[in-house]
Amino acid sequence: MGELEVIRLGAVDGYTMTSAFVVLASSVSDGKRGDTLVVCHSEKPFANVGFHQEVMQEIDVDYCSKNSIPIVRRLIGGGAIADGPWEEDYFFITSLDSPATSGTIGDYYRRMLEPVSEVLSEFGLKASRQGLNDLAVNGRKISANGAVDIEGARVLTGDILLDLDIDIMANILKVPDAKFRDKMAASMKEHLTSMRRELGREIEREKVTAALIRAFGRKYSGIKETSLSDYEKSKLKDLIAEHSKPEWIYSRDSERSELMSGRRVVKIREEMFLCQADYKAQKLIRVTMLVDGGKIANIIISGDFFTVPVNWSIANMENALAGTKLNKNAIIERIKNVLSVDHVTVLGASPEDFSDAILEAAKHPAIKRGMDT
Repeated sequence: MGELEVIRLGAVDGYTMTSAFVVLASSVSDGKRGDTLVVCHSEKPFANVGFHQEVMQEIDVDYCSKNSIPIVRRLIGGGAIADGPWEEDYFFITSLDSPATSGTIGDYYRRMLEPVSEVLSEFGLKASRQGLNDLAVNGRKISANGAVDIEGARVLTGDILLDLDIDIMANILKVPDAKFRDKMAASMKEHLTSMRRELGREIEREKVTAALIRAFGRKYSGIKETSLSDYEKSKLKDLIAEHSKPEWIYSRDSERSELMSGRRVVKIREEMFLCQADYKAQKLIRVTMLVDGGKIANIIISGDFFTVPVNWSIANMENALAGTKLNKNAIIERIKNVLSVDHVTVLGASPEDFSDAILEAAKHPAIKRGMDT
């Protein structure tokens, strides 16, 4: 293989971190760049919200505002997290024609996580796969990863936890009360780990960065250190300006505003109800909908599931469900048809899961549901 291009962005803000790989993916897709590895880290903490999520349901906006913590919506699925200086981030960008992207998404993650495992091994840590796209040490997650196809390129996005800041990580997420937050923090301590925790000492970031570059570069003829071109810098500036607007950050919250007035079963009039439920499949599905006469009148579906392509509009599914009876088979048929026509794959939730989530939201004795009709 040819040379691997490497860009060291260093310390950046959250908008740059979640936008730079989008610009570079376009360059790789257009053939202006070869395979490219970006290494960087957040200069300060920020709330990182998944593409399909509602900010107001996932993030403690008041806490973020009081502590000057930016809220960023990324162009990739998954759940809301806190990113910060305690991690080292990497973005590995290849053409969709590359052998690296062949096979199933499981094959892709298996190949792409090998160099990350090698980095951890270089520091004396034995990592194992946890789920589809994460790595764990001693049963605790130390590296979270995702993937997104942009034009003709695929991007692996990931991080290695050098340290942990459980306080910030727990406080940015929205929870029902302080007791729940305490339990969540305790769970994070139990299920997350870092290089510092495992090795009992502080880790020099530059050594991890260098190890990542070596590991991803091993299958290439050489490594070429480079930087953003003037054209890429201009595109990045424009994209950051767009993605820092409230219209983008709160895009899922503002859609179908008439549904945002309540988060429980509320009777609007005879046979019309506003209802909401969270449903745990492999990933979380949150349904908020207006039911009228046993049919879906309007609906919002959000959650931390992934879609391929990631920028597919879930509004296509929501629109298709309007007028559908609250019947499992009817709902599944509508969802499968949309996914088939749009050529979309959902990871972490099946059509059956979406149907179950919708019916869970409508589970109220006063709601007439045509379950068997």
